[in-house]
Amino acid sequence: MHSRLTPLLFALLAFPCWAPAQEATPLLTPPSLTGLDAVDPIVDAIYAIPDADLQVDQILDHLVNQIGPRLTSSKNLTAAAEWAVKQFQSYGFQNVRMEEWGTFPVGFDRQHAHGQITAPEQMDLVFMTRSWTPGTKGAQRGPALRAPTSEEELAALKGKLAGAWIVASSGTYAPRFDLDSDELRDRFGTLCDAEGIAGVIRPGNKSGLLVTSGQYKVDWDNLPTRVSIQLLRDQFSQIYQLLEEGQAVELEFDIAQTFTQGPIPLYNVIAEIPGTDLADELIVFGGHLDSWDGAGGAQDNGTGTSTTLEAARILLQSLQEQGLKPRRTIRFMLWSGEEQGLLGSRAYIDQHPEESAHISAVIVHDGGTNACSGIRATPLMMPLFEEAFGPIINHTAAAEDDNLRFRLVAAERLPRGVGSDHDSYLSVEVPGFFWEQMGGVNYTYVHHTQYDWVDQVVPAFQRGTARVVAAAAWRLANMNQAVPREDMGSRTTRGNQENRRRLGVFLGEGMEIDELVDGSLAAKAGMSKGDVLVSINGTAMHALSDVGAALRAVQGNTATVVWKRGEVLMAAEFDWKVQTANLVPLSVPLAN
Repeated sequence: MHSRLTPLLFALLAFPCWAPAQEATPLLTPPSLTGLDAVDPIVDAIYAIPDADLQVDQILDHLVNQIGPRLTSSKNLTAAAEWAVKQFQSYGFQNVRMEEWGTFPVGFDRQHAHGQITAPEQMDLVFMTRSWTPGTKGAQRGPALRAPTSEEELAALKGKLAGAWIVASSGTYAPRFDLDSDELRDRFGTLCDAEGIAGVIRPGNKSGLLVTSGQYKVDWDNLPTRVSIQLLRDQFSQIYQLLEEGQAVELEFDIAQTFTQGPIPLYNVIAEIPGTDLADELIVFGGHLDSWDGAGGAQDNGTGTSTTLEAARILLQSLQEQGLKPRRTIRFMLWSGEEQGLLGSRAYIDQHPEESAHISAVIVHDGGTNACSGIRATPLMMPLFEEAFGPIINHTAAAEDDNLRFRLVAAERLPRGVGSDHDSYLSVEVPGFFWEQMGGVNYTYVHHTQYDWVDQVVPAFQRGTARVVAAAAWRLANMNQAVPREDMGSRTTRGNQENRRRLGVFLGEGMEIDELVDGSLAAKAGMSKGDVLVSINGTAMHALSDVGAALRAVQGNTATVVWKRGEVLMAAEFDWKVQTANLVPLSVPLAN
């Protein structure tokens, strides 16, 4: 999902004292730019709460281990939204609501999945299937057969494919379906359908990570029917080696995945602390409630959801104890549909266009468990943020763990193109922020992979982040002025996303193109359904995570994209600035 933004150290500058006119005159301090006091009783109260009284760990545990993964359109996501509403209400929030932002045509839920080698020896398998694809009808046991690499091997498989699991080490030879051509893999796909294979098994990437993905645009009257499995690469290699040695291998998979006829309503969750004299202005903090469903969605984005809920709880509790209210309305928001393209936040903005002019800032926690330890500030924002975040910086300055010490990060522009919900607001020129995060957790290890569970979360970072979010919400809500918009950086609008590099394809197993976006650069380049993405600027593509990393690594506005059509390699230079994609000779060496 996300590129990580590397924090820079920022030294807090102290305002100099004014020189006294005479010895008896007391020292004066410069006037506040924001109207905020340097010492804040609400921030003090937030940081005085004992760690043992914070509930962020319990919130995350319930979300991930009790409700579970929250794929957009799943029953779990609806349950999570309803639960979040009850949580906010239990904290004392009055104006809590689920707002429908749209629907998906078909719902999808996973129940359980188990796979094993049953012969020649028993071994449990680690694997992943795509979302919005079918499971098996109970335990499906059958022989493992290698995909053919020649006409002779194809002929030898005829009559043997019923109930078989096809082991395909290369996209070149894996069965390709629904394409009427004389190519070996297309004729193999036709034969697989005719004889009724159990499914296709492909290797995961070399990192050992199984990345979840899926295409939600499915039709109830034409649901996917083919089972496709991504197997841990080392286990795949063991099976393939046994087959190479001529041994008979038997596999069994029991995968329960169900479709629900739509439309499936989808929701954002909203809770607010009403403001006073500036109540018509908003300061928004949140994260996305949905997740992919290959694991529990702990860090993407259970961490952001739980810190949002806990920040809301401790802030409202502190305000009630001291009888105080914010000047601006503070909104805590949990979006959904983020993983399918920021759908919930984009739709909300479209449904409430009048709000954008009244939002001071939107700040999103969606970078996993590492501590929210800083925020970007442009030159116009910096002096305001020095005052607004001053008490937070002071409270965390003595933290034993340097990752928990809050910093301001000087920047010329706000963090665009990260791939989280703040981008939706930046696209309509609302100041959107993605917390700078520090810590030793490797986000790539859990991002959309089989490892995204609570055991990878750092409780101390969660507690620190919840305090930062609560204190920041209070301070920014009470500034005399809204966050300035004049120097947010280069403009990006919904119709001209020059800073968002996208190929414009939906990728399936083996990096095969399932669908193209109309008018995209991929379409302009002449890429077609069934083509296989090979490389971007010479870097080989093995998984969806490789695509995101390669696009983020592009220097400038152009990149060479290589794909394969049958046995033919093709290449085009994608230029995102002028929105062209022209075919070019292959000249970039392929890196592994």
